[in-house]
Amino acid sequence: MSVAFRQMQTLIAELLVLAGCLCVGAVAAAFYGFSDLGETVVLRAMLFALLATLATGLPFMLYASLRLQKLLKANSGLHRVAVTDPLTGVLNRKGFEAEFRRRMEAMNLRATQGGLAFFVVDADHFKRINDRLGHPVGDQALVGIAAALKRSLRGGDIVGRIGGEEFAIALNCTNQDSAALVAERIRATIARLSVGSGAARAPLSVSIGGSFSASAQTYAALYGQADANLYAAKKGGRNRVVLTAFKAEGGRYRLSAAGGHGLLAR
Repeated sequence: MSVAFRQMQTLIAELLVLAGCLCVGAVAAAFYGFSDLGETVVLRAMLFALLATLATGLPFMLYASLRLQKLLKANSGLHRVAVTDPLTGVLNRKGFEAEFRRRMEAMNLRATQGGLAFFVVDADHFKRINDRLGHPVGDQALVGIAAALKRSLRGGDIVGRIGGEEFAIALNCTNQDSAALVAERIRATIARLSVGSGAARAPLSVSIGGSFSASAQTYAALYGQADANLYAAKKGGRNRVVLTAFKAEGGRYRLSAAGGHGLLAR
């Protein structure tokens, strides 16, 4: 929306320039039209032309500015709807990818300490919850997971729902170990949640695949590695974290695995 805001500023500036030109033109016309009638008449005519132009132009400019502000507000609301997941309130896939690209551009433009962690978070046994407890409870699980993700992150971190029960997170971290600790904290927070009521309550858990990069990378590259690590976390028993330092295809990487049995590294 910053582009729309800049466009509105440009349009208002153009209106101001136009109003100034109209004032100058009216004053010039009064000067040349009444120059033969003496200095006093010329000055009065110029003043009248200026005031008349302002009196007719300012209300129009005020109206145009108010309309532009309303349009900007409406566009902002439409933009939020377009990039927000209606169920959970976090970014949808389109919005997340857009915010991710901006984050990568920022990393390219400035020298930063540390790097970026990318997590893919997937609800464990989600189909079982839907089938056994019903889709409304499944929706409750997704809302609860999204709320836990938002509570676990800082204001500058981004989180989005990119698939049915799959979420993505991008956040700045000083190193891979700090990224692993954040991912483990998220896993442990969600593992304390449950959905349903009475005897039909079901515990929640997530598996997290992560990738840590010290430099800007494409969404596809980080997502691909994080998704592969998510598969490893699922295969390893679910309710755990698998995080790797990003390397190009075929490169070596350090592996961190976190879950109910602690943190391993190699």
